[in-house]
Amino acid sequence: MNRLHRAKGRLAGVLTPDERRTLSLLTLDAVVEAAIGAGLEVVVVTPDVGVRDHLAGRAAAVMDEDPALRGLNAQLARALQGLDDAVILHADLPLAAAEALEAFLAGSLPAPSITVAPSGDGGTNVMRLRPPGLFELAYGFGSCALHVAAAKAAGMGVAIVETAGLAMDLDQPGDLVALLGSAEGRECPAGRYLRAIGLLERLEP
Repeated sequence: MNRLHRAKGRLAGVLTPDERRTLSLLTLDAVVEAAIGAGLEVVVVTPDVGVRDHLAGRAAAVMDEDPALRGLNAQLARALQGLDDAVILHADLPLAAAEALEAFLAGSLPAPSITVAPSGDGGTNVMRLRPPGLFELAYGFGSCALHVAAAKAAGMGVAIVETAGLAMDLDQPGDLVALLGSAEGRECPAGRYLRAIGLLERLEP
């Protein structure tokens, strides 16, 4: 989870800083609750004390980012050290639900393997590593293909699980419109919030 004042920067043209902060926490809540509901032990990696305060009292641990490391890939590599099995979820999946995550996990292969749920633009919304550390993480543009290629080169099995509840992330204004274009999206917490602030009316022109 990014710093709250920097979260969802690519939505700055349509949402105010406070709106982006609220939206980020709503999607974080959805992802955390989905992971807990699917029986996972949850650790949120963030540099923001506000995120720690937001999660206080929840069944989720918080790991502070290492200020000596730069970039998401380095922070995640540190967080995964010593683990035999790990699932990485982005914090901006508005339709995340325990059932979708359980279906993703059910599609996993035995170790050594990776299982990925791609985003619509070729990113990696969810990835299970059994184990982590056999290849370098490559989050960023086109990361799903890069992760799959690196895993195959490392001799790992690869499963791609397309699950609707894990396919949508909120990076661009068009993603917000797409979310509100489905009944499920309109009724999820993020969708209800976007409707309450009149997002579609802002974008109509």
